[in-house]
Amino acid sequence: RAYAPGRGSSLVMAAAGTAGTSAATKSPQVSARVLATDEPCIVKTKQLMAAHPGALSLAQGIVHWQPPPSALQAAAAAIASNPSVSGYGPADGLPALREALRAKVAARNGLEHYDIMVTAGANQAFTNVVLALCDASDRVVLFTPYYFNHLMAIQMSGGGDNVVYGKCDSHTLHPDLDWLEAQLSGPAPPRMVVLVNPCNPTGVLLTPAEVARASQLCAKAGAWLVLDNTYEDFAYDDGAAHACAAGPHVINLFSFSKAYGMMGWRVGYIAYPTYGSSSGLGAQLLKVQDTIPICPTQLSQVVALEALQSGGQYV
Repeated sequence: RAYAPGRGSSLVMAAAGTAGTSAATKSPQVSARVLATDEPCIVKTKQLMAAHPGALSLAQGIVHWQPPPSALQAAAAAIASNPSVSGYGPADGLPALREALRAKVAARNGLEHYDIMVTAGANQAFTNVVLALCDASDRVVLFTPYYFNHLMAIQMSGGGDNVVYGKCDSHTLHPDLDWLEAQLSGPAPPRMVVLVNPCNPTGVLLTPAEVARASQLCAKAGAWLVLDNTYEDFAYDDGAAHACAAGPHVINLFSFSKAYGMMGWRVGYIAYPTYGSSSGLGAQLLKVQDTIPICPTQLSQVVALEALQSGGQYV
């Protein structure tokens, strides 16, 4: 008796203990894409720490506070009185949270005519963007040192061999935008440029002029600019302010994990343009969203909305 699971599978399993029979077996293989994807360094670090009690890790940017108390109270109230939080919600996020985030990115980040997609953290937001904007053959710029999960998302989607590693100044660690200009002006310009601001892992905060120049260079070359703003509240330089860029070619990513202490609640969001050449981008992002999480967790969004509305002073 044999079992061949899945259409087109080469795996054949012979029933054990059948006298006088021998069946050839073949081992199924994992994908070349996942084999080409780096091991997650944070997972390895946690394993090392578990094996060596008392060890300290400087590998992960985490905070050690809870969400605002009123946000946790809102979660408890929703569990007690709103059974719908256990069901599927809107694919792109709760309307109230999306409305509040549209107001936030317009007032604070200068992103007019942008819409919001809520995701299960900023990592999922980046994965949505890679799948929606890039093919495996497209060149993507990451500046070194880069955020390791960004590289992993590109590798996992088949594009690891086409990552172009950008240079940073050896003293200031700011990205070399002259190098970027040369890349974008070449015969095969990258499809997408990724900047993390402030940078993970260096903590470097880009100046508004640097952000604006990167945006202008990408616009001229017809390339996407993806700005990961997970650490927008962590600007320590005297008088320095975090800056975003806007345009039909600019995607901005954000997270509730750090400033609001919501790492385990997994809430991030994509701010994407709704005008010009990007007017249909939301429908393409929804294809990815519906395939991966179906919808962001409703209870987590209840916490995020209350944190956003009441947590400004808390942050």
